[in-house]
Amino acid sequence: MSDTPAVDRLATTLKQLLEVTGLSRGQIETYGKTQTPPVNLGKSKTSPWFNGKSVPEPGRPFNTLVGFLEDQAFRKVGRPKQGVGRWELLRKAAAEERRFLPSGSDDTAPPPQTVVNGASVAPSGPPSDSDRLKAGRLLDLLPPDGPWNAWLRKAATLFRVPLSVSHVVCDAYEALDGDVFDYVDPAVQEAHKVVLVRLEAFYDELNGMHDVSDEGRPFLEMSYPGTTAERNELNRQACQARDEFLSAYRILVNLLNARALLPSGSPAAQDVGSPGGEAGKPDIGVELLAGCTLEAGGIISVPVGLAGQEGRRGFSEPYYLVVRAANRGVHEVQIEDVRIEVDYGGGAPALYLFPPDGPGRKVQLPFRLSSHSGGQVLANAAELGHAVAQVGREHRALPQRVRPVARTGSGINYEGAWIALEDVSPFLLKALGGGAR
Repeated sequence: MSDTPAVDRLATTLKQLLEVTGLSRGQIETYGKTQTPPVNLGKSKTSPWFNGKSVPEPGRPFNTLVGFLEDQAFRKVGRPKQGVGRWELLRKAAAEERRFLPSGSDDTAPPPQTVVNGASVAPSGPPSDSDRLKAGRLLDLLPPDGPWNAWLRKAATLFRVPLSVSHVVCDAYEALDGDVFDYVDPAVQEAHKVVLVRLEAFYDELNGMHDVSDEGRPFLEMSYPGTTAERNELNRQACQARDEFLSAYRILVNLLNARALLPSGSPAAQDVGSPGGEAGKPDIGVELLAGCTLEAGGIISVPVGLAGQEGRRGFSEPYYLVVRAANRGVHEVQIEDVRIEVDYGGGAPALYLFPPDGPGRKVQLPFRLSSHSGGQVLANAAELGHAVAQVGREHRALPQRVRPVARTGSGINYEGAWIALEDVSPFLLKALGGGAR
């Protein structure tokens, strides 16, 4: 597999399209000059795009080139058009890859360095807690040793993709797509961005396939666009998107390992009383997050500590508590209810149950977790704040810590890690109106 598959794919696809048209570089240059205003499509500019020596910049020259070539290929041989949007996706993937992994390097090459006062320096000190949280979230969604990864690496074709695999990929993309927090380590952030670009491309390929589970077949099936040759071309495109995603994912995981960001075990797996992982039993991880409403609309999930920071911009009411459950095993389970336990330092912890209906009266409980997938439920954060204050007044005691708990339909409790209340209280105060916005 090439070390720069996205760059190679863009160059190869461009070259193949040019060969179909039969156009010369001079004809392309002349066409650019006839545009209003003129567009530079000279040989010195476009040749590096066709041979993979450079990646086009976004904008009019690249869009004009691919639009012209596709029009000519359609007229000459009836080749279907991909459209400018599809080409931009290829270009963007190549650009992100070239920024992180220059051509001629390999997976073991040193990652980009942090720049301080114009000089490159190697990362120093232990990795940040926020980077650990972000890495852990990604690996919960896309576990390196998960069956999804093994199946994709071994699959010779993608004419059929099991739902147990496609669900993992699609759920991961939808969960990671709107994340506004970057890694502190710039090298890891660059690798993460490449993964998201390629994950989006593979996600689009899977979304173009047919779900035939209604017919009792638990997989996606490649569509039949008209001819066997066209269907084979769809398979080739899907396989390329798969290969590019897995390549970027491998680079990121290796980098996380080099940065000591691969968790030795999740908090949920380490907590006493959280069953899972044994043969025949599900393995469920549970974490407590903060749900914040963006000014542009929509809700994102972030670590509780980050959401409560003073001066954090871009968030507005309402605020939510989010409990996310991640299925790290192959056994499908149903999450029957979710609660937060509040420990006051004596006796049984007080309980706060999440409502069956979430924002917009959307039903959120119970829900099913398929193999290696995740799900979440939300509750208004102000409600927990009032509940904590009320119990504190009744017991004349201050709460010390909280933790999320998810219960399966079979009655097994999966407990998340305890979080000190001092780490949660800034966010609760913000939700109650007592903190900065």
